[in-house]
Amino acid sequence: MEKTEDRWKDIDETDLTIAERCVYRARKKAVELYRRGSSAGEIFGATGLSGTAAAHLWKKCCAKDPETGESRGYEALIPRSRIKKFIR
Repeated sequence: MEKTEDRWKDIDETDLTIAERCVYRARKKAVELYRRGSSAGEIFGATGLSGTAAAHLWKKCCAKDPETGESRGYEALIPRSRIKKFIR
């Protein structure tokens, strides 16, 4: 059986600035370590992010896109990405 996170597509990093790329890669590594069950100390040592931050990012990745109904995946890790569109 295929897990949801195994179907998440990789992000094309060429559209990101260098700063955004660094943040995205650290977040992705933290999520992958969290998914594997690494300790908070291991996550912090490898990425500089806390275990709590990794758990929050994991939830963002698993959140459903309201338009498509699919989980956001690694797209949610891009700096300044939004799950909900702003409606006034």
